[in-house]
Amino acid sequence: MKILIKNGTVIIDGCRRIENGAVLVDDQKIVGVYKDYQNIDCDRAIDVQNHYIMPGFIETHTHGDLGFDFNNCQMSDIYKISDALLDEGVTCFMASLTCENHEYMLNLLDEYEKCNVHNLLGVHLEGPFLSQEMPGVMKIESLMLPQIDIFDEYLQHCSKIKSMTIAPELDHALELIQHGHNKGIVMNIGHSNASASQVMEAQSYGAKGITHLYNAMSQHLHRNPGVVTGAFLSDLYCELIVDKFHIHEDVIQATYRAIGKNRIVLICDANPCKGLKDGIYEFSGKEIEIIDGKARVKETGRIAGSTLRLNQACRHMREICGCSMEDVVQMVTVNPAQMYGLNKGKIEVGYDGDIVVVNDQFDVLAVVNDGEIQKMSL
Repeated sequence: MKILIKNGTVIIDGCRRIENGAVLVDDQKIVGVYKDYQNIDCDRAIDVQNHYIMPGFIETHTHGDLGFDFNNCQMSDIYKISDALLDEGVTCFMASLTCENHEYMLNLLDEYEKCNVHNLLGVHLEGPFLSQEMPGVMKIESLMLPQIDIFDEYLQHCSKIKSMTIAPELDHALELIQHGHNKGIVMNIGHSNASASQVMEAQSYGAKGITHLYNAMSQHLHRNPGVVTGAFLSDLYCELIVDKFHIHEDVIQATYRAIGKNRIVLICDANPCKGLKDGIYEFSGKEIEIIDGKARVKETGRIAGSTLRLNQACRHMREICGCSMEDVVQMVTVNPAQMYGLNKGKIEVGYDGDIVVVNDQFDVLAVVNDGEIQKMSL
């Protein structure tokens, strides 16, 4: 079906826009981008009433939704997560898995190998090769030193593995980063007590990004520069949780000024309780309490992921930094698509037919996903 999304400001990518433009989607692909869209042949036209037409949002780091945890939910529940994410403009996502014991993880990866949810980009392994000094909410008993044979065993069980978070200061981590990079896996630095120089060395071995910058890592200290300093010095992509809770607004603004829109990747790092009311829940083997949408481990008070929606992260970024709509699109679609080598993230002929329509507050008004209308409130 040919769908024409018209009469809106088309944000093509992080630099370009077309005022009063239109986009034509057919057979799951973008087949036309127009300034003059009169007499365009289509089966369905969506008049977006002068709102914004953008590429579908890409969520590369989330642990679940609506009480469904990627570590233990049924594969059929991932359809429910996928549908819920459409409400926030997310047209594709990664399933981030927290650390488990080896046998459990292999069985879990076997399940993901059989998963055929079309919006699922793949699996992100957040560990187990992480620093015991920076575990966050990870199960410390499941952390281990990097081992290439274990990593290869993961890949043998699941071809859908697309990324891994690893602490580069650990013994044999650099060899594993290089090994993973050469196999096409995006290797990200996180849950790490590395120095800035170790971050730079990891980049030279093939590391591509920083997992949730500032959280669960060594900081930017003037006599002891850590992962955060390394992020500033490097060319790595940097995930950012912009929920006004994980990171102070001044630091978000400083980060935007320091590293710019071309390296920030907006994420939610949502815990599985996102979308549920305040209360007591379980995540990564710990009892967490959500109060006013803020999640903490009940016993320690440690932050336990977010309940953030990705369209909210976009709105917050614009409010805090005063950046343009194009800048936000760069951070929520272009950068993650480039990072993971996806045919997505821009409104260009030949790109996947994932389109989201939003107002200036990033409220989602319509979603065209994989060439089909999935959400409509215009």
